[in-house]
Amino acid sequence: MAPPERAGRDLSGKVALVSGVARAHGLGRVTALRLARAGATVIGAELVDDAGDDTATVTRADFDRVMAEITAAATAAGTSAMAIPQLQHGPQIWGELVTATVEQAGRLDICCSLNGVTGPAAGDGLLLDVTASAWQRAVDINLTAGFLLVTAAARAMIAGGWAGSIVQLSTSATRTAKPYAGAVGATRRALEFLIETLAQEVGEYGIRCNAVAPLGIASTSGHGNPGLERLAAREGGGDVDDWIRRTVPLGRLQDADETAACIEFLCSDEASFVSGVTLPVMGGANR
Repeated sequence: MAPPERAGRDLSGKVALVSGVARAHGLGRVTALRLARAGATVIGAELVDDAGDDTATVTRADFDRVMAEITAAATAAGTSAMAIPQLQHGPQIWGELVTATVEQAGRLDICCSLNGVTGPAAGDGLLLDVTASAWQRAVDINLTAGFLLVTAAARAMIAGGWAGSIVQLSTSATRTAKPYAGAVGATRRALEFLIETLAQEVGEYGIRCNAVAPLGIASTSGHGNPGLERLAAREGGGDVDDWIRRTVPLGRLQDADETAACIEFLCSDEASFVSGVTLPVMGGANR
């Protein structure tokens, strides 16, 4: 059988859901911009909480600012964007997000699951010191939320008869066991296994499932990267620049757009025979 004709990265007529669209590292934002510029209708979703004490959420003002930029880019490309602020928290919100996407846009072709959380309150630290509540936080956001979103997306695609692409955010912490990263590494590695398994279960419907695992994304918020700063201090001392010179063969952190470009590729017909893999975006580092 001849392979299907591919349209490259023309995503015209596709509906793309991007969750975690306004995270501080900027990956969701630039992913949504790329998909909009390629012609997709973009649904941007984010966990919103103005209390300011939860690293898994953003303020409504930040979410609105990001979505205004994405909407402008979509309009310029002749398509559209819609915003879904997730004001309520709990396991039910992920299925509700998929339902709202289909109701508002009429279909679902692409799901980019880009939420995540790190920090001491989410399990960063020696495993013997991680509290039950911090461990549960890591599981809830870094594993369960992704599971609930990607499986809801797959069910919607199957019900609608839409062949599609699902891309999940993972992390370089799954590559090699390291002290202080046991919670995030364990939860994200489990999610990679989930993605690999889901790819086998839904492949017959033309649905592809993949993940990306970045090493470190240069912050666009002006507040640095606290996680990398802690890692650099633990691994030989010095600042982040010293750690990069020792660890990353390309000698720098990545820009968020460099990971977004990989996500766009996985979403597109150029990756029509790529499924069930986690793509390392690590600058040659062997973590």
